[in-house]
Amino acid sequence: MSKSYMRKNNSRNIKYLIKSIQQETSSLDELCSQINLFINKVEQADEESKIFYKRAAGSILHDFYTGIEKIFREIGIRMDKSLPKGENWHIELLKSMATPQKKRNTVISQELMEKLKEYLGFRHLFRNIYGMELEWDKLKILLTKIREDVWKRFKVEINLFVKCLKETVD
Repeated sequence: MSKSYMRKNNSRNIKYLIKSIQQETSSLDELCSQINLFINKVEQADEESKIFYKRAAGSILHDFYTGIEKIFREIGIRMDKSLPKGENWHIELLKSMATPQKKRNTVISQELMEKLKEYLGFRHLFRNIYGMELEWDKLKILLTKIREDVWKRFKVEINLFVKCLKETVD
């Protein structure tokens, strides 16, 4: 194969990755924009309704980390050419995004990685317990952190990564 073909193929791959990241970020933006309204609704709800709101809060938190992990998976597949394997692949994927690889710089900072570990941990918990076991106070803390810090920080860092990607194909 010629170097020209490899460059075109790589360029196409990077453009696809950029589009994929932008689409997923847009979906996450929509999800995160609903958090304030959601928290207000829960705070005004009667106790019976809060049972259902806790399950919904768990679903929002689950979707949040799953969306971020989709972005990380695409980066792993398209740039690193592999994904971690084994029982701990989710945490290994997260850690790899905060570590420079052969064909890319870091995607997120160590600090953001530490914050995202909490959401990965919650997602694992959410998948393995009954919704009635969720505690609103803990859910509210996680939702508030997304709204006030984690989502904003993630967007800044992923947008910097995308900017670097764009420079390689322009």
